[in-house]
Amino acid sequence: MPAIRKTKQEIIDELEQVRLELQGLVDKLDNGESKHQGDNLEGAIFHNVSEGIIVTDSQYRILKVNPGFTHITGYTPEEAIGKKPSILKSDKHDQDFYRNIFLKLEQNGKWQGEIWNRRKNGEIYPQSLTIVALGSLSARKGYLGIFTDITRYVNKDIQINNHAYYDPLTSLPNRHLLHDRLSFIVSHAKRNQTLMSVLLLDINRFKIINDTLGFGAGDALLQTISTRIRSCLRDVDAVFRLGDDEFAIVLEEIAQPQDAARVAKRILAVCSLPLQLSDRELYVTASIGISIFPTDGEDMEVLLKNAEAAMNRAKEMGINNYQHYKPTMNARAFEQLTVEHNLRKALKNNELIVYYQPQIDLATEKIIGAEALLRWKQPDLGMISPAQFIPIAEDTGLILPIGEWVLKTACLQAKGWLDSGRKIVIAVNLSARQFQQQDLVSTVSRVLQETNLPPQFLELEITESLGMKNPELTLKTLHELKSMGIHISIDDFGTGYSSLSYLKRFPIDTLKIDRSFVMDIQTDANDSAIVLAIIALAHSLKLKVIAEGVEQRHQAQFLLEHGCEMVQGYLFSPPVTGEEFEKLIAKES
Repeated sequence: MPAIRKTKQEIIDELEQVRLELQGLVDKLDNGESKHQGDNLEGAIFHNVSEGIIVTDSQYRILKVNPGFTHITGYTPEEAIGKKPSILKSDKHDQDFYRNIFLKLEQNGKWQGEIWNRRKNGEIYPQSLTIVALGSLSARKGYLGIFTDITRYVNKDIQINNHAYYDPLTSLPNRHLLHDRLSFIVSHAKRNQTLMSVLLLDINRFKIINDTLGFGAGDALLQTISTRIRSCLRDVDAVFRLGDDEFAIVLEEIAQPQDAARVAKRILAVCSLPLQLSDRELYVTASIGISIFPTDGEDMEVLLKNAEAAMNRAKEMGINNYQHYKPTMNARAFEQLTVEHNLRKALKNNELIVYYQPQIDLATEKIIGAEALLRWKQPDLGMISPAQFIPIAEDTGLILPIGEWVLKTACLQAKGWLDSGRKIVIAVNLSARQFQQQDLVSTVSRVLQETNLPPQFLELEITESLGMKNPELTLKTLHELKSMGIHISIDDFGTGYSSLSYLKRFPIDTLKIDRSFVMDIQTDANDSAIVLAIIALAHSLKLKVIAEGVEQRHQAQFLLEHGCEMVQGYLFSPPVTGEEFEKLIAKES
């Protein structure tokens, strides 16, 4: 018949029964009962149970072991007697663990629990162990230990725990295990008055990689990055995957804060190395935030929160950047949270406004178009700069409903002008987040249908840098928009790093010269050369050119003389409300 496997609890109960029987014999000896009774310690119980039994003196020197001890540990009685149980030590527990055992033995005369020990052959394994003190507290005679090997039960627990506490993709411990581990390390640092550090790492533009190359490529990237991070750490340090593209690194017992910075630099360096994913070479960057115990927090939650604030600041500072936490970062984060909250209310309460800046035909100085520009008039704070809220809208995803609202509002306005007899092309900016959404083309189509605006009166603007992030996706999306009859323009041209081979393939109508080149167009030879080159390039590709930021008459004259067809800027009009724009149109009639 096959052997009936015991449960873990049955094993523990059996250990306790053996302990009670042995304790009974010891008590009889202490009460002066016959030596013959004492011999039973060397008799059936001692020799025949499968559990390991070990008896020590008051100084923890081994006096006796049973055959079960030898079977489990591999040590013969001759090898064990006279030694201390520390010969079994696995180094898997810290000193505090053993101090707790000794404390419980002194206080209660008993300790029971699980412990990892080492066999003679070097193998580390788990035990269920019971230790009892022999004799009174004032007259300790020694200690009795009974244990059994619980490897198969612990392995089952490990499998279960692996699902709960480890990331299946990278095999790294997850957020749940981070909390346990970090709490322990912080407590250790407090007791020993040492420094430790928490680093939070975020892979930049990971969503784009997933969206464009697929989840398989994203998974391979995460596995490679996790391996590279581990290669930069000591054995005592640990790395955790918190979810998606975010990792936590815990550095134990560092000598100074600069040690954390050096680790961050190494990690950023290895993360930025090229990755070979199937037939494609990929480059990625990361952002890292650093908090230090105890200066940046004395508990786990604060250290994590402050490391996150530093990481967000690192992302703002540019690619492949790390930042140490500073108290001002939390104030900044609170401010951003407030802006986000108020922005959600603004969308609901109609606090957002679209302004329109006229676009001028330089030859006639007549209004032929308008750029729609978002503004926010907050009841308490007045007009809020787009530079304050647009990045937050991008980060939170609010830019999608806001962007659709701007598009619809601008199209309705252009339809109103068209109905009144003025053919004004309305230009609407598309943010990076909008351009990446899968339903962009269908959203634009739906808005045109809802507003009844002919598509030739809508122009969509994308930045030069956005178009270059994923040229093939850009090309596909632009062709779909162009096929609807919509005009396409490249905004801020000259500030990015366009590939001309892609640029000539893009179905675009207009290049917009960035205002930074227009400002000193007649006094800076480099600016004037760039402007002339852009105009020449546009004409060679049969594209129109519009210059932004025209504020002086001499700027307009220079552009007109060198073939620039359109301009916009304060020389002709600042951005104005729809009502004020209509007044400008009326003046031309």
